[in-house]
Amino acid sequence: MARRFVFRLDTLLKLRRQRENEQKRVVAERLRQIARVTDEISMLDRQIGDQVQAMRVQATGASLDVPQLARSRHWLSHLQRGRLEAEGHLRLLEARLAQDRAVLAGAVKDRRVLEKLRERQQEKHRRELERIEVLASDEANTVRFLLDRRDEETDSP
Repeated sequence: MARRFVFRLDTLLKLRRQRENEQKRVVAERLRQIARVTDEISMLDRQIGDQVQAMRVQATGASLDVPQLARSRHWLSHLQRGRLEAEGHLRLLEARLAQDRAVLAGAVKDRRVLEKLRERQQEKHRRELERIEVLASDEANTVRFLLDRRDEETDSP
């Protein structure tokens, strides 16, 4: 009976796959964070545009409400400051994403190395089983030939 292939590093391979999957989750979470910040920047851009438009409408009126104009200007500054902070946060997240992707690439490489080793060992095992099978077949043919020859020699007077 042929012995079954056993990869001694199967547990390590499973751990490497788990590590890779965890890194994929980290990268996905980072991408979600980037999407949220990008949406926040878009929302702030719309609010800034709306505020600028409101200030223009207010400035074209017959009389200027200076306190309201000051409040509008202050709100616009607040929105612009929030946008700048969001852009800074976005750059930080993108830098972390690059680091996370590098770690993921390393995890993928580590897993692939073990999978390649497993494939090679499995192929070597298969070839060894084929070699043993060929030897057994050759042995059986040799025995059959010798038995047939002996039978021929005993049958002829």
